[in-house]
Amino acid sequence: MGTPNAKVAKFGASNFEYGVLDDKEKIADTRKVTGLKEVKLTLTNELKTLAADDGPYLILSGGITEAKETINLYDVDSIMKKDLYGVELKDGTEVYTKNFTPNYVATLFRTKISNGKHCWVGLTKGMFALPGISTKTQDGAPDPEADEIEGNFVPRGDADNGVILLIGREDNEDFDFEKFHKMVFGEDAPVTTPTDAPDHTDNKVQQ
Repeated sequence: MGTPNAKVAKFGASNFEYGVLDDKEKIADTRKVTGLKEVKLTLTNELKTLAADDGPYLILSGGITEAKETINLYDVDSIMKKDLYGVELKDGTEVYTKNFTPNYVATLFRTKISNGKHCWVGLTKGMFALPGISTKTQDGAPDPEADEIEGNFVPRGDADNGVILLIGREDNEDFDFEKFHKMVFGEDAPVTTPTDAPDHTDNKVQQ
C-alpha cells in the first residue's frame, strides 16, 4: 500500500514575479510586484472517447490545449505595462497605440501550505491582455478594486515537448528554489530571494 497523503491545505498568494522574453526566448532580468490579491490558473486538457464494439473503446488525450492565468493586483503600474504590453511612457504618460503588441513573459507566484512550506507556480511563456479600469466614488473607508489581467500561455521551446507549467513544492525532498527559478526564467536571470525567506535561495527541505 502506498504512503498516505499528508493532511495539508494550500492558501494565499504572494511573491509575484515576471520576466520578459527576448527574441531568443531568453530572460535577462525579472521584476517582483507587490499587491497581489488573487491568482487563478485554468488548464484545458481535451479528452476524446472513441467508441467501438458497441461501447466505449479508448480515451485519447490532446495534452494541454489551453493555459490561462488571471491575476488580480491592486495596481498594475506603468513599468509593468511597459514590460507586458510595450506601452510607451512619454512625459510621465502611458501612451497606447492601436496596433500595440504585448511581449511574451514568464511568471511566478507562490501559495502557502499549512505545514509551513510553500508551493511555487511558474508559467514559462505567455501574453497578457490589457486591463480595464473599474473605480467608484468613495463613501467612508476606501474599498479599492484590484486590477485584473488575463494571460494566455504556450510552451516555451519545442512546440511538442516544450514546458508550459512548473509547480515546485518545498515539502518535496529534492526541491531547491534556485533551480526552480532557473527552470521558470532561465539561466541568465538573477535569482531573487523570496520574501520572508533566509538570506539565501536554497529552500531545499532539510532531512
